[in-house]
Amino acid sequence: MSIGGAHAGFATAVVVVALFATVGGTAWALIVAGAVAFWFVTALTAVVSGGRRGRAAVTRAYVLTFGWARWL
Repeated sequence: MSIGGAHAGFATAVVVVALFATVGGTAWALIVAGAVAFWFVTALTAVVSGGRRGRAAVTRAYVLTFGWARWL
């Protein structure tokens, strides 16, 4: 998996949260941002339970959370 694709996914998620803040208000932006944060924490928990630690675990969880953008 590519870290570049994950960066693009993160940027897309930031834009989507900003759009929700603009159109739907702060509450909707917090809901969407909370869902993304929940997914990251879930991925990080799975990666840590799989044996990775430290920066390697965070990087892997980041790619698992935001790496979908490489298919765009």
